[in-house]
Amino acid sequence: MNPCWKNQAIVALSLIFMLLMLSSGSDSGSDTGTIKNQFGAKGTDNLFNDAKEEYKNQNYRTAAGLFSEVYKIYLREEDAKKALDARNWKLRSDRMTFQFPYNWTEAEKEISVAFQDLSEEQRRSWLEQGISQQLVSDGEVLYFEDIVKNIKFHNFDLIRKAMKEKNKTSIYDDVKEIAFQDAVNCSKHFCNPITYEGSGTLSIPRDMLPMVGLLRLWIPLPVETDSQLNLAIRSVEPAEYVRKGPSTDGDMGIVYLEIPLDRLEEDLNASVKFRFTEYEKHFTIDPAQVGIYDIDSDLYRKYTRSYANIVVTPEITKTAQSIVGNETNPLLQAQAIYRSITEKLPYSHVPHITLDTAGIPESLYVHETGFGDCGSQSMYFCALCRSLGIPARTIGGMQLIPGIEGDHFWAEFYLPEYGWIPVDVTIAEAAEWSFNASQEERNRFKDFYFGNLDAYRFVIQKDVDITLDPDPGNAVIFSTVHQYPAAVCTNSENDIDLIMEERWNFSLTPIEPGPYSQEMVKPA
Repeated sequence: MNPCWKNQAIVALSLIFMLLMLSSGSDSGSDTGTIKNQFGAKGTDNLFNDAKEEYKNQNYRTAAGLFSEVYKIYLREEDAKKALDARNWKLRSDRMTFQFPYNWTEAEKEISVAFQDLSEEQRRSWLEQGISQQLVSDGEVLYFEDIVKNIKFHNFDLIRKAMKEKNKTSIYDDVKEIAFQDAVNCSKHFCNPITYEGSGTLSIPRDMLPMVGLLRLWIPLPVETDSQLNLAIRSVEPAEYVRKGPSTDGDMGIVYLEIPLDRLEEDLNASVKFRFTEYEKHFTIDPAQVGIYDIDSDLYRKYTRSYANIVVTPEITKTAQSIVGNETNPLLQAQAIYRSITEKLPYSHVPHITLDTAGIPESLYVHETGFGDCGSQSMYFCALCRSLGIPARTIGGMQLIPGIEGDHFWAEFYLPEYGWIPVDVTIAEAAEWSFNASQEERNRFKDFYFGNLDAYRFVIQKDVDITLDPDPGNAVIFSTVHQYPAAVCTNSENDIDLIMEERWNFSLTPIEPGPYSQEMVKPA
């Protein structure tokens, strides 16, 4: 059970794009005339404005239909710039509702099929506002596509039953031995390294790309951290198009390419190969030894302010203060926040496409709805910490637990004299899914993931609100995450960024870890 979400979002966006292209590709010149007659002398620009007004009024499906018609007309009028703008608005409208496919009747049917042994009253209670994730479009209440999965996540009896049927609790059973063993042979806070050989590959058929124009491509790489060391970038292909990087020593691992498409005669094949060593983290912290923050430092200012997704609001600050009470020690404050999230906010899937499209901050969404996955929960943890003046950030990359590898996010908060302290609220919550763990074991597992971290990690970015370099503006999908390449090609009618995400693949192979030897660069 992968703790993150992005592959589902990619599939959803793929279908949106395919539907749009199919609808636009089947038009004939007579269709355009019919459209113009239907809307009379209104004019294409006025019709475009009407569609935007429908979008503003949350009539997303009506807006999508109008934007589709406007797109077709602009194509016939050979106004490529306005056609592209209309297409983008069409995609935006579709993205708002795509992860909400069910009306009340359809959602009730999904729940009834999944939970036949429960009462009708119980099943219908999960459709109530505030209990399920809902969206109103064109005056109708729509329900989130993963409503059934989230019911299980939010009701431990149900998810424990599902795990018992498999005779294994995903994540918890995979890493509990690490969580329950004592740290030995550590250098400072780091031990038990695993070295990974990694590669990323991208293959795009030539006919999916424009014949001319400039393709700008940002490819993710590992970034150096206090526990991710010995980085070696073995190759970047096609090397002749590299314009910046590869960079692995900043806030993000990245290499930037510019590919002139008029020189591309065959399919586009791009790849990176690399190697790195990841260490477990183990912190034993004396609250009395926590130093005082330098509030004038760049680090403090950067990681205590609001950004696009980790936002500090008066409401979030009030919640943080209610959680910590009179406690003033930043370590104990962060620990109280961690426990509050793991105890009161069970993991669940969220509509990232809708949030990204609507510009809704992820941390605020968790605060207001109680729903959140690995990224959302980690951003919320950071927002609560930042509101109290504790520097915090959300780490992005992958978890590499054998057999269930996938995209993942977790958090870190900063303590003077100690550095960045790891926190993984999502992995910790997997303890509650166990059908045969004692409460003492669940608590011990959760305690481990505050201040400790397994070495099944691949770090790409040190925070979620980091801008790509050079900055692509708002042209890319999922601007907060970078486990996949980002791409921009302004003269393309296709959603180039989406194509890259669909056809990208990371492969990471662990090399049998050896003894803690001098051959490895030890964390300082």
